[in-house]
Amino acid sequence: MYMLITYDVDAKRTEKFKKLLRRYLNHDQYSVFSGDITEAEAIRLHRELSRLMVPGDRVTEVTAANRRNINVTHLSKSDSGKGEMKRVPVEDHRRDFSVL
Repeated sequence: MYMLITYDVDAKRTEKFKKLLRRYLNHDQYSVFSGDITEAEAIRLHRELSRLMVPGDRVTEVTAANRRNINVTHLSKSDSGKGEMKRVPVEDHRRDFSVL
């Protein structure tokens, strides 16, 4: 399956989350991780996240059966902050690295 995870935790604890998530997924940007993961790996990841999390932590997970059924768009604003945001479709996640 394809998984995308983001987290919002106390700054003192971000390194622990980053270290854990890098073992299972690709580090895309700050607290954003994604990649292909087996169901067994996802179960282990959930177990480890459960041990690491404390009340107030927020972890968001998005999963899909495969990476080809997902539309990803990066939204950005110009440096001046004026005008409409720019939408840039992303196709990197569709590359099929392996068959799970």
